[in-house]
Amino acid sequence: MKYKRLIFGMLISFVLISCDCWVIVNGKVIDSNTKEPIEKAFLEFTNIRCTELVRATAQNVETNCVFATDSTGIFFMNSDSYGFCPDNPVKIKIRKVGFKTVELELNQGHSIDDLIVKLEKE
Repeated sequence: MKYKRLIFGMLISFVLISCDCWVIVNGKVIDSNTKEPIEKAFLEFTNIRCTELVRATAQNVETNCVFATDSTGIFFMNSDSYGFCPDNPVKIKIRKVGFKTVELELNQGHSIDDLIVKLEKE
């Protein structure tokens, strides 16, 4: 009987540990007119938790994650782990000086690939 409880407990622990969920969004940000990639556009989740530790003087400070596009306009965003995935849609904000800020609500699930974001100049 002890062994059955032990095995059952180990199985439950394994299931709970393996239930990790990250929200992942990747894609490209481009100029809506020229279709050229936009470098250093900033992206952030507006309703999904994403935190990072930043060393500020002698203390570590927890801040919201801000992601940036590379020289080809490509970006990759990932959230904190949730255990089981949240049911709410993913919302992100994209901003770049000289362009209108865009807020998107993405209903494609929690792993969104090849998203194309078009920014308009102000």
